[in-house]
Amino acid sequence: MKTKYLLLFLFLTFSLAIQAQVSRIDSTTALLKKYQFSHLKPIVVGANGRYYYGGVRLRSNYSLEIPFGELDDPEVNHYFKSARVIRTVGTVVSVLPTLYYLLEGGSANVSRRTFWATYLASIGVSLTANIISTLKIRRAVSVYNTRLAQPRIGLSLQNTPLSRPAVGFGIAWNM
Repeated sequence: MKTKYLLLFLFLTFSLAIQAQVSRIDSTTALLKKYQFSHLKPIVVGANGRYYYGGVRLRSNYSLEIPFGELDDPEVNHYFKSARVIRTVGTVVSVLPTLYYLLEGGSANVSRRTFWATYLASIGVSLTANIISTLKIRRAVSVYNTRLAQPRIGLSLQNTPLSRPAVGFGIAWNM
């Protein structure tokens, strides 16, 4: 019984080696690029809302760009970029009352009601943009951690010095 399984295993390995020789895949790194992120660590959201990567507290939400870029997942990048755009819009809108005040020529030409309306509206828009941006970054962190926990399968084909192919197969599973 064990002999049959051994022969089956050798036959499958040999057929893969022959297939690799026939199809000649030179760019195995292109096939495995999205699976080679075992050096990445999960991102932890602390009780205070701060982000920790590898046990080190990140100073800014924008520091998350480095592990997100290393993972190079389109969904994670989409959430992070949209969060950055929304936060930028909130910052720009918060400047509107100052621009209104300066463009109208000072306190003599500015209606109090209009000024306070633009001031409170800009605070509301800025706070809303920051909340939405934080939620998007949290979603990006959640997707990032989910992608790290998924099992990864890899196949490596390389030629030995004797011009014979060497086949390697691996499975990685984070627990």
